[in-house]
Amino acid sequence: MAPLAGVARADGHGAMMWNYFMQELDAADTRRRERLQTVRTAGQLSALAQRVRSTLLAAIGGLPQRTPLNAIVVGTLTRSDYVIEKVIFESRPQYYVTANLYRPKTIASPCPAVIESCGHYEEGKAAPDYQSACIGLAKKGIVALIFDPMGQGERLMYRDAPGKRSPGGTGEHGIAGKACLLVGRTLSQFRIWDAMRALDYLETRPEVDKTRLGMLGHSGGGMMTLLTAPLDLRVRAAMSCCAVTSFYHKTKALLIADPEQIVPGIYPAGIDHPELIAAVAPRSFLIGAALKDFVPLEGTRCTYEEAKRLFDLGGGRLGKVETNDEHKLNRELREACYGWMLEHLAGQAGDPREPALEVETAQTLRCTPSGCVMDLPDARSVFDINRDYSHDLAKRRVGQISNLSIRATQERGIELPSKLSESGNRDTLLVLIAPQRDPALAEALSKSGRSVMQLDLRGWGETTPNTPGKNARFNWEEFFAWRAIEMGRPLLAMRVSDLLAAVHAQKAYKKIYVIGLEGAALVALHAAALSDSIAGVAAIQTIPSYQDVMEHPVSQEPVSSFVPGALLNYDLPQLAEKIRPRPSLLTTEKLDARRILEGLRC
Repeated sequence: MAPLAGVARADGHGAMMWNYFMQELDAADTRRRERLQTVRTAGQLSALAQRVRSTLLAAIGGLPQRTPLNAIVVGTLTRSDYVIEKVIFESRPQYYVTANLYRPKTIASPCPAVIESCGHYEEGKAAPDYQSACIGLAKKGIVALIFDPMGQGERLMYRDAPGKRSPGGTGEHGIAGKACLLVGRTLSQFRIWDAMRALDYLETRPEVDKTRLGMLGHSGGGMMTLLTAPLDLRVRAAMSCCAVTSFYHKTKALLIADPEQIVPGIYPAGIDHPELIAAVAPRSFLIGAALKDFVPLEGTRCTYEEAKRLFDLGGGRLGKVETNDEHKLNRELREACYGWMLEHLAGQAGDPREPALEVETAQTLRCTPSGCVMDLPDARSVFDINRDYSHDLAKRRVGQISNLSIRATQERGIELPSKLSESGNRDTLLVLIAPQRDPALAEALSKSGRSVMQLDLRGWGETTPNTPGKNARFNWEEFFAWRAIEMGRPLLAMRVSDLLAAVHAQKAYKKIYVIGLEGAALVALHAAALSDSIAGVAAIQTIPSYQDVMEHPVSQEPVSSFVPGALLNYDLPQLAEKIRPRPSLLTTEKLDARRILEGLRC
């Protein structure tokens, strides 16, 4: 089984994908750092901030229209020197956000306020560390508003067919994040917008000074702080804990990342954590890091050094605090937050030490009667919003393929192992692609008297990732699919490039037909729609359409099958139509060789 001729050999097939991605990301990071070094004036820094904001907005799919919050306070807890209000507001129509507002018991004049964005604790806003930060801020004279992320706390949104909530916790982020991509959005759009609407709510409160607003986030919430603060200029002071490092260092450390943290095309745009933080200047930003964290500390320190030079150009203040702890919003980080917000929002050097405090139970803090926003009248989930949007898109799709960035040439570091069974007839070649080879089908096709090539596209067959020394606790296919989206070239597009390169290399055959099985079916379909060098295509055991994903809340289709923004422009049946009059077969069924050949009319 030889690789496709002319392709440079990687360090073993199992390491090929890792080596290729690191080659590409090393080059992208080098370009980014060199570009950042050219920023040497306040004016250039301002231009960088504008580029960061426009890139972010385009990548996440823009922001929704502001609609009425319809906020209500559904309960109040009075403690010795602070009050907790239970709040529900709508960040989008019928898209309910459950929140707790912590305020000083006595307020003489409008005071500063901070929103807190939660990390991946299942209890969301009720997590003890997060409660403690809010209580501490309230005791320091600062209003704090913390809200549940979707998929956590009271905002579980997905149910399986029998009506049972599924899958629970941050597992919902993966399901919601994939479907967002198809309609040109990201899950971060939903989370960023929730944070912005939380700021909107604070502006309605009479005890809040709307000119002195801040944001605190930990872990996934720290990433949301990193993404929100550049976009919302109302955030005068921000603190991101256990999150700041770099997209580059996270990949090297094998951190797959929640879909809420994925920014499509971030690498070719030359933006990473240093640029995101620099876009906050001349406001203030504090990095909180834990020495025993899984978040790469080397990346944290590098990002701080790169961003600090830029803050020196543009004013504002950048700080960093490190704690000898694990991935927690511990007391030391909370106290750093109190000091930072007191200095930059309240304008005072108050005592940052955390006073004695007691946290509440999740039940006590509950805003909804049942503990779930989806039980509220007419409640809508991320799935509902995306599905309805996909219906609007269907009315105006033009069938134009976009966002694929196809390179129909062999790439450095990529090899495509293949097995060719030649017949006496050199007129026709059947190219069979699949995540894993199907020798029985290949043999049955060969018996028809046609030549058959079993071809392994990158990451499949002999090139299935098995990188020495990389003990991943995740699915490699998903890992590389998300990284590819950050690189601005979906994994599906990379495989289409592989397939077209292989097809174009087969000069001895008059007609080449492609048969794609399971995950490879969509690769085959896209390739045939893009190139008439493919005489016909059979896409077998695949989804009937991308719209089908939008209609099923818990779709099992892997993200490697998706093209971000596809439904803005086309769906799979339109691809099949585009291929005609060449034969094109698109089916969810498993077919035998006879039926495949009948469908290809060859």
